[in-house]
Amino acid sequence: MRFSGGARWSGGVHVGGSWHFSRPAWRPNRFTVRGSIYVGPRYYPRPYYVYYPTYVPSYYQTTSYYPVEAQPASTAPGVTVVAPAPRPQLPKLGIGLFMGGSAVESQTGESVNESQDIGFLARFRLTPGLLVEGELGKTSYDVNGNDNLRVDRRLSGSLIYEIGAYNKLAPYLLAGIGVQQADINGTYSTTQDFGEIGIGLRWAVTPKFHLAADIRAGSRSTVSNDEVPTAGTVARTITPPTADSDESEEYSRARLSALVYF
Repeated sequence: MRFSGGARWSGGVHVGGSWHFSRPAWRPNRFTVRGSIYVGPRYYPRPYYVYYPTYVPSYYQTTSYYPVEAQPASTAPGVTVVAPAPRPQLPKLGIGLFMGGSAVESQTGESVNESQDIGFLARFRLTPGLLVEGELGKTSYDVNGNDNLRVDRRLSGSLIYEIGAYNKLAPYLLAGIGVQQADINGTYSTTQDFGEIGIGLRWAVTPKFHLAADIRAGSRSTVSNDEVPTAGTVARTITPPTADSDESEEYSRARLSALVYF
């Protein structure tokens, strides 16, 4: 006599068993029970497919090849990508005033530095660090208690390069050229051209309001002049060299300026 049976669930549990009874004539009764239980998933081989998202001609035996089109990158769900904000543009045009002092070497080799230097200036930004400056200024010299014994009126232009233009404090280098007229005590005048170099520091108090301080050193040569006066020893000490002398006049000046940008 034999009984058998089994049960199977697709979730991965398999139970099977059998019961067997026999009674041979020559030996006593015998009972046998067999069975097995299996718990676990069933694995079956799956077919593997290759999928190309776009058409690639070389895969179809044509003569040209174009790479697969790049797909846009995707971010994980719930992740926000924030692009960095672009740098703001620096102000372009600035107009302001300046004041300071100047020292000039007299014909006797002495330095005359009792002076007042005032004027207007404008700056225009060509690149973030490079600016061009125009200046209209006036310098008055006082010598031995004589006020305005010499008055220089000048027009100049300079190139300025700021180091770290996006910073609040930015040092800068400059080089400029110009022309001026020197009037000596109202009786004698000369026309001079000049060149100068210098260094400075700019402070951006606000994006639209800047303060700057610089020191400049230069040399002036006389292009034309009136007849040299014979009287007035004091005036002669600060009279620029004549055009015929081939001598230059050395000077230095310091300047503090304030600019409003638009």
